[in-house]
Amino acid sequence: MRRQDREIKDPSVILDIINSLPTGHLALNDAGKPYGVTMNYLSELNADRNAVLYFHGAKEGRKAEILARDPHVYFFAERDDGPKVIVRQNGTKSVTNLYVSVAGEGMIEPVEDEPEKRRVLLAMANAFSEEPIESIPDAVLEMTAVWKLVLHGVTGKSNPPLTPQE
Repeated sequence: MRRQDREIKDPSVILDIINSLPTGHLALNDAGKPYGVTMNYLSELNADRNAVLYFHGAKEGRKAEILARDPHVYFFAERDDGPKVIVRQNGTKSVTNLYVSVAGEGMIEPVEDEPEKRRVLLAMANAFSEEPIESIPDAVLEMTAVWKLVLHGVTGKSNPPLTPQE
């Protein structure tokens, strides 16, 4: 990363950023053509301190077909805090954009274990529901695909740079 002063390395801080963002983007390889999809997700930190992301969607369709053929994906998410005008001591002005972003890659895999799939779908449902959801119906479990992505090579970046307390 060229701007090392803006780099975020701490996995816990990166996970906090991922948790604070409502959606992220998956970049997929569709037989040599790029394909991107915006998705919401559930995130956790595994025992190796890697961010683990779970996604859900239809079992059929373009995204599911691409993931079955080529599970290597790139994930990124960002928060755009907008432009900021900077006035230097000599009176000149410049504009920068304020943001925080994370990115990483990995091999996405379907979650086939029923208890894990149910746990993930229930956690996702509760994350987006105003009222508590206590269970996932078997029919929903059957018709919904869940994918797991362990992120590797994760980078984070922030402008302005995060202070150690952030």
